[in-house]
Amino acid sequence: MALDGTLYVEDNQPWMVFCHEWVQIGDGTMDAVRLAADLSKPVGEPILLFRASDAPWCRAVQPGKYVTDGPCFYRLKSGPLLMLWSSFGERGYAVGVARSANGSVLGPWTQDRQLLYEGGGHCMIFQSLEGRPMLVLHGPNDSPKERAKFFEVHEEQEAIRLQAVVWQQGK
Repeated sequence: MALDGTLYVEDNQPWMVFCHEWVQIGDGTMDAVRLAADLSKPVGEPILLFRASDAPWCRAVQPGKYVTDGPCFYRLKSGPLLMLWSSFGERGYAVGVARSANGSVLGPWTQDRQLLYEGGGHCMIFQSLEGRPMLVLHGPNDSPKERAKFFEVHEEQEAIRLQAVVWQQGK
């Protein structure tokens, strides 16, 4: 069982990074599989990147059950590759940051920190029309109350910081 496939291209090689579902294996994992150049099929077997329980901030949703959700990649201007991903922390659904030790999708990956502590997850980063990096996620993690939340992304000392954006009607 897999979900949240995210296409990542490194050195012209496409990869699908996905979550191996916790309901099947208990401790959810983040995995990568090489794809054919035309994206039509996997090439080889999936490769384990990390387990949800590797993150010190991650909390079990049931005894021994840890969630991985929504991988999103961001390369800092200084070079390091980050993966933002979601799970449950001390205060609910949250976003954490993993860092590739060698800058490659295959890692090894270390768990950097929790970036957003409560109220949302499943993020992605995109460029605004003005060229600024923006992060969008859904929150709260409570259907049907979920809405898009937007944050400006600021790079600081080999890390990122988020600043909430309030959208006003007519702007």
